[in-house]
Amino acid sequence: MSLENEFEELVEFAHEQVQLTAQRHQFEKSLIENMPKQFEKNIQAFIKYLPDIAQEFRHYKPKNLDIFCAKNGELNIIDSATKSPLYGHEPSVQCEKQVEKLLKKPQFSSLEFGMNEGLDDEFIHTTYVREMYQLYLDAKKIYEPLTEVPEHIGSSIIFGIGLGYHLKPLLDAVTIDHIYLCEPSRDLFFASLYSCDWAEILELIDKRDGNIIFNIGVNYEKFTIDFLNEMKHRGAFNSVATLLYQHYPSEELTLLIKQFHRDFHMVAIGWGFYDDGVISIAHDYNNAKQSLPTLRKDAKLPNKWRSMPVFIIGNGPSLDETMSSVIEYQDKAVIISCGSALLPLLKNNIIPDFHVALERTRFTFDYYNEFIDHEILQQINFLTVNVMHPECAGLFKWTGMAFKAAEPGTTISCEFIDGYRQFRPMTYCNPVVANTALAFACNMGCEEIYLMGVDGGYKDPKYHHSKSSSYFNDDGTDKEDLSKLIRAGEMKTDGNFTETVYTTAFFNVGNNQLGTLLGDFPHVNCFNCSDGARIKNSVPLKHHNILLSNHLPDKNEFVEVLKNEQFIIREFDDVEYQNLVAIDKFAQICDELITFVDRDFNNRSEIAIALKLQVRYLYSYGHTRYRHLYFLLDGSITYMHSIFRMIQYNFEKDEDVLRVMNDAFAIFIEYMTEAKEKYRGVLTANDSQRSYLMNMLDSKK
Repeated sequence: MSLENEFEELVEFAHEQVQLTAQRHQFEKSLIENMPKQFEKNIQAFIKYLPDIAQEFRHYKPKNLDIFCAKNGELNIIDSATKSPLYGHEPSVQCEKQVEKLLKKPQFSSLEFGMNEGLDDEFIHTTYVREMYQLYLDAKKIYEPLTEVPEHIGSSIIFGIGLGYHLKPLLDAVTIDHIYLCEPSRDLFFASLYSCDWAEILELIDKRDGNIIFNIGVNYEKFTIDFLNEMKHRGAFNSVATLLYQHYPSEELTLLIKQFHRDFHMVAIGWGFYDDGVISIAHDYNNAKQSLPTLRKDAKLPNKWRSMPVFIIGNGPSLDETMSSVIEYQDKAVIISCGSALLPLLKNNIIPDFHVALERTRFTFDYYNEFIDHEILQQINFLTVNVMHPECAGLFKWTGMAFKAAEPGTTISCEFIDGYRQFRPMTYCNPVVANTALAFACNMGCEEIYLMGVDGGYKDPKYHHSKSSSYFNDDGTDKEDLSKLIRAGEMKTDGNFTETVYTTAFFNVGNNQLGTLLGDFPHVNCFNCSDGARIKNSVPLKHHNILLSNHLPDKNEFVEVLKNEQFIIREFDDVEYQNLVAIDKFAQICDELITFVDRDFNNRSEIAIALKLQVRYLYSYGHTRYRHLYFLLDGSITYMHSIFRMIQYNFEKDEDVLRVMNDAFAIFIEYMTEAKEKYRGVLTANDSQRSYLMNMLDSKK
């Protein structure tokens, strides 16, 4: 090549660079001019739809924000963690391709229901949910699985907002009823207010009658709990068959998603179901007729008694080790035993001051009636909740109750009849009986609490409870059938004294509830002496390091103070209660719920809209004089809608979805029809079933 040609190429190259530089300057100028306008437009939209976000970010001061103009004139940003640009030269094009890839190869959250075919009961809920879930499982064997995201889905969790370029393409392609947005970085979300047309997105979601939930600045430890709390208000079924979308790679999002998958099982615990609600009303009604002492609202203790030590004794495996300390301090500390921990205590000649039980079914009465000497029971004070089987109170020396939150029976007695004047529901008192015991101790005003055998897990899968309990044979071997049931859903979690221990979905929820409860009582000093799972807001303490004062007040006097001053007799009017039950209104609600699905559908979008309206109809009773009827049906509707979701978003062809959904709706209609008939006898519907657990406890296998 000649020197002249080389020179011409250099001139041409320089000219191109000058043009690119000029173009970039023009882009930057345009971006600088438009960013404040976009920001203000977005803030006005958030003021209209989500004012809390507008208030937080209108005058937000970012901590570490490094934005720049991409080659195509769009806003880009340097990732503070990697020190690299978050996007390439064309951020919006890059995000459009990412969305296309997601839609062609989606990942949905999944949930499984244990069928427990060998465990018979008479609950109509069990019958119909089992039948519907089997319908879904059978369909999975026949029909083609879903490979691409359909035009309408129920929900999506988007991990990472970034600069928001991915949101509009996603919403243009798919109608999403519930969008849950998670962004760990407040700085990034703030930057998106300059780059993303949030006004258009919010208006589109509103036009489609959808919901959008923001979780900004969240860390991985809190995300699942925040998500579950949000789902309680939106409907837990919205977490089933949810489209999962990670927008950008980051260590924070990876930890958050890992924790989400680990804890997702918790979404399916504590839903309740129809028969449980019927029992709740029947047992509350019949317990009220006995005029049992009930924990008063805002119970407080004089200073003299607040620091009295309280030992809460669970039936975890470490109870066998800590029993020596229970024996040593039994005359100083108030002993509260939990459920099956009673038997190990009695074997060590310790009669607890209080015993706590939670399970409402007849199993609780049968267990104490058949496994524990009646003369001993008559020496023990009993603490339980208002939905306990009414025959249990007569087994014990004295019985004190508290109202369990979010129960149909509690709504009638505590909210409607009492109006929260003398009583209030006791929160975080389930699902494990240790939750009930700790809730009682905190609400009674006790401020020095020691947990022993409250393991919420185990180090050895063959050693999951105290070997002195009815879960083990006399020779110390575990009862295999019972052990399999206890260990269902086994996983690992952080240990109290060790790095990790085994736990289960059920225990894990209980552990979280214990920590949350303690967070609501910051003045309580709770020492976890159990060699099991770590409990937030408690202090790990080896049992041999317990040191109690030699100058404590008399504990027997303290027990009487608790019984006589913290509990009062609840008034009862039979006629008033029966009127509030609202049998005819319940039948009307069941009939109305049927009308939403008892018709022909053309596609899954129509089904999604009908189900959304059905749930909205039920939720409309959530804050009315028929609130107890909402609680009565909420759990069962959640189960049913979860299976509806699985059917809607697991099969490729609309015609297959419609075929299976029609069969599922027929099952739902049968369920609601039988439910309204059963409710006519609600006040006499005390649980009378003999639990399969009784035979398993009797067994030597």
